[in-house]
Amino acid sequence: MRLIIFVASLVFVSGAFAQIPPEEISVETMPEHGTNWFIIKSGNGARIFSAETGEMFGTISLSSRTPAVAPYLPRGEFYAAESYYSRSVRGDRTDIVAIYDYANLNPVAEIEIPNHMARLSVRAHLGLLGNGRHLAVLNMNPGYSVSIVDVIDREFVYEMSTPGCAIILPVADNDFLLICGDGTLQLSQLDISGFEENRVRSEVFFNVQEDAVFDRAARTADGWLLITHAGVIFEVSTDDDEINISEGWSIVGEDETGWRPGGFEFLDVLRANDLLYVAMHEGPVDTHHDPGHEIWVIDLASQRRVHRLELEDPADHLTLTHETSPKLIVGTSSGSTEIFDALTFRHERTIDAPGASMYEDF
Repeated sequence: MRLIIFVASLVFVSGAFAQIPPEEISVETMPEHGTNWFIIKSGNGARIFSAETGEMFGTISLSSRTPAVAPYLPRGEFYAAESYYSRSVRGDRTDIVAIYDYANLNPVAEIEIPNHMARLSVRAHLGLLGNGRHLAVLNMNPGYSVSIVDVIDREFVYEMSTPGCAIILPVADNDFLLICGDGTLQLSQLDISGFEENRVRSEVFFNVQEDAVFDRAARTADGWLLITHAGVIFEVSTDDDEINISEGWSIVGEDETGWRPGGFEFLDVLRANDLLYVAMHEGPVDTHHDPGHEIWVIDLASQRRVHRLELEDPADHLTLTHETSPKLIVGTSSGSTEIFDALTFRHERTIDAPGASMYEDF
């Protein structure tokens, strides 16, 4: 009796599966780049969202050891430095620069680089230079160096030693600045082939022991903005082989002792309006990784704060979009992504994005 029931069940299940239509596989293409799009990197991928609508458009599959993604829309490509082991967590290591196309988010090229890449989720560990041809990848082995990759010819150019200097801040057409551990900046200037042809060092402008600058920076209209652990601002730019550094000035008032910048990627500049946005918290020295309970908005021209945005959920990350109606994108400690109007500070929407380790507009 049990055998008959079992056979009957098999016949019924077989008949049910026979009625399921075969799955149709289609290849989707990305729509034209829209308003206020940004990238969230987490785990083994980078997801593309619209801050305007909250819609997700696609995912780029990445190594879990990828510091950042550099988009270049004029060529319809994304660049990512990636690191792999032959047995997932051990075995032979291979570091590459992977190139993904915009249309399908598929890998279209791989360029092997020295196995020295700094595998931390820091935006400034990867820099596409102003000519759109050369990509600089920060190495840490344990000394600092930079791998230069030609993303047009799809080839590794060379590895340049940068002892004591890290963080890639592209300037001009084919140059970049690095922050050095002795309180200076270094300017490396490349020739048209990507080889270093000149190296310049600035005067000491900050004290590493008393108040070091962060290894996070924000791009301005003509250079970069650096901030110290105590909230002192330096604006830097270059003029050919000259490094220009402004006098330092503090965003923290005399009656606001104890307020400090902090988080992971915690500052950005709205370049069209010359406004700095920085996540701030109250805490003692060495709380530079603590998330921000407020976002301070600073007018760089007047060096005055114009707004304090109080947050219900502290901010680990922030970035800005740069369209006509810019958005402030805040990654919180709980894993949500909060979207604000960057000028009215009105909260517009929440995007669930657990595990986010890097945000980038494009």
